[in-house]
Order: sequence, then C-alpha cells, then structure tokens
Amino acid sequence: MSRLLLILCGGFALGAIVCAIQYVSIRTGRFRRNPYLGLPGYARESDQVWKQAHEAAAPWIGRAGVVAAIAATIAGVGIAIDAGLDGWDAITVASALIGAVAAGLYLFGANTAADEATKRMRRRR
Repeated sequence: MSRLLLILCGGFALGAIVCAIQYVSIRTGRFRRNPYLGLPGYARESDQVWKQAHEAAAPWIGRAGVVAAIAATIAGVGIAIDAGLDGWDAITVASALIGAVAAGLYLFGANTAADEATKRMRRRR
C-alpha cells in the first residue's frame, strides 16, 4: 500500500467532510461566527458580514467538497488495487491534481464570492 495514497485519501476525505458540514450549516442558518472554521478574515467583521460572506461562498464550498470527495475516492481506488507502489503513478497524480482543484475552488472561488458579496457592506462603514 502506498503511504502517499493513504495520506491523499484521508486528507481529501476529511476536507470533503468539513466542506459538507460547513455547507449544510450555512444553508440551515446555523453557521455562527467563529475564528476557527470558515473563510478567514470575516470573523473580525460583524455578524451580518459573516453571514452574507458565507451565504455567497456556500455554492463554492459545496463544489469544493464534491471535488475533494472525488479525489479521495480516486485515492481510495488506488489503495484498493495496490497502485502507487512505484511512487508517482497515474492514480496518485490524478488524485493530487483533482484535490488541488478542490482546494482552489475553496480558496479562490469561495473567497472571491464572499468578497464580492460583502464589498458594499464594508464600504458603508
């Protein structure tokens, strides 16, 4: 079994679970302002800015979670068929690249949507 595939599978699965929890919490209105989980930089803002930013980012967070789950599944299939023993094989590279897309969706897509949604609210201050 490849240690790298195991790390990729576990890491992306954890990321998918965190995205799912965040997405459901935002959609049900139960995602409270906190400095630990969520988009960085909005915890210092008001409750209204926090809510607006995360509601705008929720679709991107959901997409990132789905893509991370796909990356974890690919790594899991690689573990199941004993791939990755030679280091960087096709399954390992595919899982890592798809996981990088998931991270990009969260980091850039969600933050951009949140910034656009809260730009007017911040200008009023």
